[in-house]
Amino acid sequence: MTKTSIEMKQLVEEFIKITNVKYEDQTEKIKQKSDLVDWQFHVGTNVIVSKNANREDRVHINVNMRFPPEDSKLLISKNPSFSKTIMEVSEICTVCNMGHQWIKDGQIIAGLAIFSHVDEQNLNRISFHNVWDNVARVSGHVQKILRSNFSSFSSKNNLTDETTGKTMYG
Repeated sequence: MTKTSIEMKQLVEEFIKITNVKYEDQTEKIKQKSDLVDWQFHVGTNVIVSKNANREDRVHINVNMRFPPEDSKLLISKNPSFSKTIMEVSEICTVCNMGHQWIKDGQIIAGLAIFSHVDEQNLNRISFHNVWDNVARVSGHVQKILRSNFSSFSSKNNLTDETTGKTMYG
């Protein structure tokens, strides 16, 4: 049976509550900025769970990694280590069936989003947590790739609570 957006939101919130991880319903904040997202939760430090208005059939789970300026300076196309990093990140995401998108701020690489989704028909606690775990695991591997290719890479994520402007979906 098809689930409505509200039913999916209620299910996801229950699945998040089970983990005892701090979360915030950012639906009202995101609605003030964009009509592209039906609802959004900011979970823990950098996980975004959202439902796009243009996709009735799925819930998105992504980890946004924001890089501090000292790390962003390393992520330029002229740097051979960056080309190697792009290839390694693409490979791990492909193997693990994850999407990824480099986040630009003007001409600089400001971050990286690792993402996947759970189809509405398969939205249950186990499938949700499996996708969440996989996104987190791949994000951890990506951070290791970044540190191994850039000896001075701090890999500190932006830990601010203001994530409504940082989601790749809205």
